[in-house]
Amino acid sequence: MTIPPNAPDTPPDAATPVAPRSTAGLGRTAGRGASTTMVGQLIRIGVQLGGIVVLGRLLDPSDYGLVASVAAIIGVGEVLRNFGLSSAAIQVRNLSRHQKNNLFWINSLIGLALMLIAALFSPLIAALYGDDRLVLLTQVLAATFLLNGLATQFRADLNRNFHFLALAGSEVGAQVGGLVVGIVMAVNGFGYWALAGQQISQGIFTLIILVPVTNWFPGWYHRKAPMRHLILFGSNLAGTQLLGYASRNTDTIVIGATLGAGPLGLYNRAFQLLLLPLNQINGPSTRVALPVLARLQDDQPKYDRFILLGQTIMLHAVTIVLAFSCAQALPIISIALGSRWLGSAPIFQILAIAGFFEAAAYATYWVFLSKGATRQNLYFALTTRPLLIAFVLLGSLWGVYGVAAGYSLGVALIWPIGLWWISRATNAPARAMFLAGVRAILGYGFVTGISWAAVQWIPIELPFARVALGSVALLAAIGVVMLIWPTFRRDVRSIAQARSFLRSAKSTKSSSSSSESPTTTTDRPSSMNSGAPRRAGTAARTRRRILRRLERILQGLAAGSPLPYQRDRAALKRATARLRPLDPHRERWHVLVAPPGEGNIGDQAMIEAFLENVSGPAQVLVRRSADVRIPLQHAWRAHLVPIPHLIYGTGKAHRQSMALLAPVLNGALSLTVVGADIMDGAYNVRASSRRADVASLARNVGVDARILGFSWNGHANAGVRRSLARAGRMGTRLQLRDPISSERARADGFTNVIDVADCVFAAHTSSARAATEYLGATPPPYAVVNASALVGRGFDQTTEYAGIITALLEAGLRVVLLPHVVRQSGDDAAACRAVFDRLADQSGGADSRVILVNRLLAPAEVRGLCAGADIVLTGRMHLAVQAMYHAVPAVALSTQGKVAGMMRLFGTQELCVEPGARLAERMIPVALAVLGDRERYRDHLAKRFPEVRRLAALNFALLPTDTRAHPPVQTPPAASGARLHPPGPPPTPPRQGPA
Repeated sequence: MTIPPNAPDTPPDAATPVAPRSTAGLGRTAGRGASTTMVGQLIRIGVQLGGIVVLGRLLDPSDYGLVASVAAIIGVGEVLRNFGLSSAAIQVRNLSRHQKNNLFWINSLIGLALMLIAALFSPLIAALYGDDRLVLLTQVLAATFLLNGLATQFRADLNRNFHFLALAGSEVGAQVGGLVVGIVMAVNGFGYWALAGQQISQGIFTLIILVPVTNWFPGWYHRKAPMRHLILFGSNLAGTQLLGYASRNTDTIVIGATLGAGPLGLYNRAFQLLLLPLNQINGPSTRVALPVLARLQDDQPKYDRFILLGQTIMLHAVTIVLAFSCAQALPIISIALGSRWLGSAPIFQILAIAGFFEAAAYATYWVFLSKGATRQNLYFALTTRPLLIAFVLLGSLWGVYGVAAGYSLGVALIWPIGLWWISRATNAPARAMFLAGVRAILGYGFVTGISWAAVQWIPIELPFARVALGSVALLAAIGVVMLIWPTFRRDVRSIAQARSFLRSAKSTKSSSSSSESPTTTTDRPSSMNSGAPRRAGTAARTRRRILRRLERILQGLAAGSPLPYQRDRAALKRATARLRPLDPHRERWHVLVAPPGEGNIGDQAMIEAFLENVSGPAQVLVRRSADVRIPLQHAWRAHLVPIPHLIYGTGKAHRQSMALLAPVLNGALSLTVVGADIMDGAYNVRASSRRADVASLARNVGVDARILGFSWNGHANAGVRRSLARAGRMGTRLQLRDPISSERARADGFTNVIDVADCVFAAHTSSARAATEYLGATPPPYAVVNASALVGRGFDQTTEYAGIITALLEAGLRVVLLPHVVRQSGDDAAACRAVFDRLADQSGGADSRVILVNRLLAPAEVRGLCAGADIVLTGRMHLAVQAMYHAVPAVALSTQGKVAGMMRLFGTQELCVEPGARLAERMIPVALAVLGDRERYRDHLAKRFPEVRRLAALNFALLPTDTRAHPPVQTPPAASGARLHPPGPPPTPPRQGPA
């Protein structure tokens, strides 16, 4: 990231608009924000459900009805307190510090005024319901106006700047604190005051948490700051929200005034159960969608895709919860709240219809806000909300059920009207939104009916049995709908693919970005926003952990079943039966199942080590031909065979890959799977299981099979363990590359375990070409340093490595920054470039003693570069392997236990350093100790290396050979500086790092 050349050295003035982030990478930000927000909401749902269950058993329905009576009236003040200014602060493109200050004071003063007004009118509220207890209750609850007014702009600031983790954390923390206070008061017999205490304490906790986590604190009010457009936006939105609030709370006021606190308590619990999934999904989804859509206004195709994808995700997430809750309302309420609340079950089932349409209509609200069409939104509300109030009043003639039915019917009619309205006022894809909503409502409506009908024969006294059977029926019905309705199936598939869409989405810069002031387009983090990368990094790590865990669970369940392997075996058998008999005079070949490759020097090194140690023809199975390459000296006998869906494919595409695998195995002498660190499912459960299954398929047709030296972390997914255990039982050689992995594999009960070392230790080539290119013919003392993009995701390694390299420079060494993996999922080139730039910033210009390798080297070149180094520091294990190949000490970051196992082979466990924060404090002492005793370390490694090389050669032991004559080996002449064999192709690789 760079600063524009004409940017000032001082921070922008407080009155200068602070622009939101560029739209570049906005999809990635949305993905992180959506994941973080969803995690927070899942926690909040858990807390809220816990509160409903616990407080529902401690308090009476009349307690809830009493508080709901007050909340329905004074809640209108909450809409006025916000006045739409939080959404105005999020939606506007540029917002100055002075404007933020003014918005804070406006919201706070409105909150204070409303608190005083509510306290003044508390006797009138008590008179409306005929209950004197409401006077003091109203006065106490009025304090929430001031508390929420103070917190409004703190929330908006976090939201505007995409700090979703901090925002979710503050909400969860406040909710937990409020719930604890409420439960304590309820246990001590405070009755309805426990609910009031819960709300007040939640507001206090929110403010206490928000102030320190927000990188902003309000200053004084500035009269000259332009506020008219913000207040106009907010006033239109406030009018809309006011009408919406009135329409949503008319039912509460009518029931409370006519039927009393008891029926209102039942209705309130039913309505709160309805709002639980709606508020926990709709509100936070708006928090993520609004700032993103507001910045995509000028990119209509991407806007349409985002709005449709967001609507689909939200709609399916809400409706599947409502479908199950509606179908099983009686047993769920019986389990959660007890039998005295069963009267709210039919009310909830009626209101669930409204929930379906509320979820469908929320995307319409996104369009109004993101397009800035708040006036049209106000006109829409003025037209439709009175209609909803009329239906509620009409339904009240039939009691509490009539009120619920009237509300549901009114909401159902408002949805299509809203879509028609946005089609007239904006260019949003209203028709596509309507069809997507209809599909979800019809599909889940059918599912609801099936789940409800499936449990009618079970007595209500067995609620757990009803819930269990209803769940199974619901899932089965969803499967049926997906099977018979292709369009519905495509909607569900789009949800499954949303992660990759959000990750790859790249918004083009709008024409207005080029005209922005340099002070508003500065990209380099300043002291004012230095907390943003940390929060974004934490959110990204949380998202990755959750998604990885879900992926591991689902894929592990599939891998744990013998069905996928049996299906593949049957498909391979059918494909083999269609082949012509193999010509007995034809030379057979060895098969290598390649690793992912695509810019990974370690993967390329293992392929080359295989080719250097195995004679005769070879076929290398890859996803894409560009993933790896065959060195020139082996091109006469080895070639790539792309089978894209063999390892990573699913469904029909994967089954069709068996037709491509059949002729390969039909003439194979052996099959070798590159194992490395990709066999235990740490990266991809399905791929690890598939690699083991391919070895089993080879053994099933009589082909020798082995898995090239690999690590085992000891806590792999159960499905992966079963696949690997099956391969071992069928005769596949499970070759573990370090003693720690061997111990873990044997502890897991694997058979046919062979102790080896990493196969790259058995390589035969090394070239000094790269060392000469970057350091000259007679290089000075130097160190090779790698900053790993994979390890660096968990902490700020740029600062840590800058400190480490500074220590090496002070020790008299030059430093070569070497990227070892250059691909989208882990770009070391970008990580090394960031370290290089940080050092240049610190020293006021590029330091000639620090050299950045700007291309992806060949493995032989890496070994040659490491051979002359005094020390290697790396976050990638295979760079350590290629350093120790030449008895050069390597200090490596410990990942997944694989590095520690390799270090044990050499007896240098002290060179293994844990990654994470304060890395420099741990790595610098180790590096300086090695440099101070380098000769002893070199002698020690040289003494251990012959045994390690012997173990590495066992990877290729007992391979079957073809006794027929082979053509003579034609190797090109040795290159200058090469050892034993030529180093491979010219230095220009298929992928390069940054210049």
